Amino acid sequence: MSLPPPSSIPRKSNRRHWNAEALHTIVFLVRVTFVLLLCGSSYLAGSIIGHNLSPDSNLNHGERRWPPIRTNMGVAHLFHGEASDLSRKQSGSPVDCKMTDEQLIELHVRRELEEHRHQGKREESSSQTRRFPSSSMGKSLNGVARVKKDDINEFFDFGNPVEGGDTSKEDALVFYQMKQALPSSDKFLAHSAEYDDGMGIPLTDSKTATENCNTMNVIFTGNPGNTRQCTAIIGNFESYHVQRWMKVDTVLTTPIKSELPLVPVSRGYGMSPKGKGKGHFYAPPSPSDGKLSPVKKHWERLLPFFRNIDSVLEDLHTMLKKIARNNAVVVMTCNMGQSALLMNFACSARRKGFDLGNILVFPSDVETKEIAEGLGLATYYDVKNMERLPKGEARRYGAMMYAKVLCVLYPLLLGYDVLFQDVDIVWLTTDRDPLDFFQDDSSKFSHFDVIFQHDGSNTLRYAPYSANSGFYYARANKKTQYLFTSLLYHSDLIMTWDSHQQVLIQLLSEHSSLFGLNVKVLSRDTEMFPGKSIISSRPKDCISLVQILLG
Repeated sequence: MSLPPPSSIPRKSNRRHWNAEALHTIVFLVRVTFVLLLCGSSYLAGSIIGHNLSPDSNLNHGERRWPPIRTNMGVAHLFHGEASDLSRKQSGSPVDCKMTDEQLIELHVRRELEEHRHQGKREESSSQTRRFPSSSMGKSLNGVARVKKDDINEFFDFGNPVEGGDTSKEDALVFYQMKQALPSSDKFLAHSAEYDDGMGIPLTDSKTATENCNTMNVIFTGNPGNTRQCTAIIGNFESYHVQRWMKVDTVLTTPIKSELPLVPVSRGYGMSPKGKGKGHFYAPPSPSDGKLSPVKKHWERLLPFFRNIDSVLEDLHTMLKKIARNNAVVVMTCNMGQSALLMNFACSARRKGFDLGNILVFPSDVETKEIAEGLGLATYYDVKNMERLPKGEARRYGAMMYAKVLCVLYPLLLGYDVLFQDVDIVWLTTDRDPLDFFQDDSSKFSHFDVIFQHDGSNTLRYAPYSANSGFYYARANKKTQYLFTSLLYHSDLIMTWDSHQQVLIQLLSEHSSLFGLNVKVLSRDTEMFPGKSIISSRPKDCISLVQILLG
């Protein structure tokens, strides 16, 4: 067996050089392995933790969230997010807030992946078509993005009652009328909002979607009657009302007929395909129709109001200074036919320990005045305005609506906040006085001028608010004072439509648009103020309510 030549035997120095090279190779492989493991852990954390904790975990398969890295559920989030609490508990020392090398690597890798994902799309931007042609729509529409309906309603709280169920999973569309309004914090989102990149309308969060919107028009729309409905958006002089057109004959008040042309109709025009069309909003009969005309009755009722308003306010000013608490008062109105309900409220509230010293009852007759005072309630009998109202149980629901307007208007004109409630309301628990809820300055509802309980009915008559006129809170300011002054001036409509509620809701909508009145209608499932819709849809809760009432 022959030995290798001396030159082929590695010397000691060459051996050290070989060992150094091997060490460098091993270190390089370890670094590569670490980066691969780091990237893998980032995506694994994002897929496992992000699936359970991300606010967008309910997105359907194939939907995109813009910006794609916004959920931050990778390794970097584990250092600075929820997992950091666990690390601190286990190690006993706080995690350094400075970004580590590992975090920098992860951030770079993730950004590079996004860059690579959209590189091809950006290179083709010159050949991509705009979602809205600049030549014909550049002055009115320049992009569109999606946000989750629940997200935008929660982010802004427009005041409208939010419907849950399937509709809460829908997306809302945000149209951008100027390029400068497009989001600037994410160039990929802005590009996809402006250009049709073949990946659909991008989905993002409300804050990002509106970050450059200095003004925003908000339109709530549905499809009442489930018809073949279209919506036209026309660039023109600004309008704050929605025109309604239908294929009907307004003279014959027909239902929808496809063979007819589209014609403008009242927003309350009925759309039942089986029966005749019905208008929910119609003008009062002419004053020339005689004494039965609602307009003439309205004029007659206003005369004693104008003649006596100063003396009434003077009397009430003295009373309210003694009754009001924190500049607020609870008001009710009642006639003899409803007196049993008033007694039920007073007895129930007293048994639960409520102090009723800040309640003022406006009786419409002497008999009810005596009953209310016998219950220990403060009363003000406005004889000049109330004496013509019916004493017995009203034959028509609208007969007592005039009194409902006055009893709220008077305290507001004197600068007092008002909690109005019908006499069929019952206070269930002593945990919290209703006024405390509305007067809480730290509440998210503190900036609203008027706050209503949900009525439970989403019919056209009560669109867009479905506000319950039997329980609401009004803060005394010039907006609410004029709102209820306007309601008084519309008492002819109250008589015509036989509804105080229907007229009030239309004024809420108009005054919100015209004067900036902040209107809030609580969702129908608000636990603090359960309405008839909760009782009818949740029988078990109804049984609990009865048990509370019975003590």
